[in-house]
Amino acid sequence: MLAAAREIKIGGAFVSKTPLLVPSFSSKGFPEVAKIIETLSGTITGSTLISAYDVANNYVPTPPTFPSFFILDSGGYESSKDTELSDTRANNYAEHPWTVDQLQAVWDKWNPQQPTIAVSYDHPKHRDSLANQIARAKELFQGRPFGREILLKPITTDAVRIPHKEIVASIHDLRDFDVIGFTEKELGFSLYDRMKKIAEVRNALTSIGLKTPIHIFGSLDTISTPLYFLAGADIFDGLTWLRYAYVDDQAVYGRNASALNHGIHMNDQGIDARIWADNYQRIEDLQLKMKRFLKEKDYNVFGARLGQFFDESIKSLAAEL
Repeated sequence: MLAAAREIKIGGAFVSKTPLLVPSFSSKGFPEVAKIIETLSGTITGSTLISAYDVANNYVPTPPTFPSFFILDSGGYESSKDTELSDTRANNYAEHPWTVDQLQAVWDKWNPQQPTIAVSYDHPKHRDSLANQIARAKELFQGRPFGREILLKPITTDAVRIPHKEIVASIHDLRDFDVIGFTEKELGFSLYDRMKKIAEVRNALTSIGLKTPIHIFGSLDTISTPLYFLAGADIFDGLTWLRYAYVDDQAVYGRNASALNHGIHMNDQGIDARIWADNYQRIEDLQLKMKRFLKEKDYNVFGARLGQFFDESIKSLAAEL
């Protein structure tokens, strides 16, 4: 079975155990990100992802005090025009300057009480060979007290997918990192293709005795996230929980969900905060179901309908591996 509970470590010290669903915060599409973080400060108790770009630009003026630990994202997403798969695509994002020196300046000042996993530098205009991506990340992390997560990217400016076969062939070169990351949309052209590539990377890691957690950026929903988990991934984050509402195992338009859950008389001004708090509980519930699956080996922990779908999907994947 590809899904497993794996340890997240920083400098060899235990920080947490997977599967881990991480609520993300970003100024991209959410310019009042600091207010959103403040609103949810009494709700979130686990890990949190924020962007170094947002810290550099004072959109997140101080590190929040409530997370158990941080994933400090590299900032490439906020500085680019790129969208997650869950984005409505109605937004016209602009590209912003973001350099490795700016990232390092954030790292120089970053000193919260909680542990931090930092993500290696990326920018949509910065493309390099796989070997250079790995070497650059190793150099960047030298002397830093953070957990080391490498975010692997396409290698040419016209490429939209990661160099999957090269990554598998170079798996030994990734043993110095605490976490290996991929963005969901750069993994593959379909849900199945992304699952297959995750599974092949996981099998390659296992073949050399590594249990390094795999992090999928941009996946935090009730269908694709469990499928990536079953395929061998471990850490999941995204902004879906701020864009939509989770109802009956699906992400739906928030105000309709609010009407169904809280009645048609609820004031619009209070809807977003209520949805975000409800969504966080759904994220926690899904994480618990994933942990239950590891113990019970029963797809029905996800519910009869989704359980059957997940079971059939993983059987299809296993047939090709």
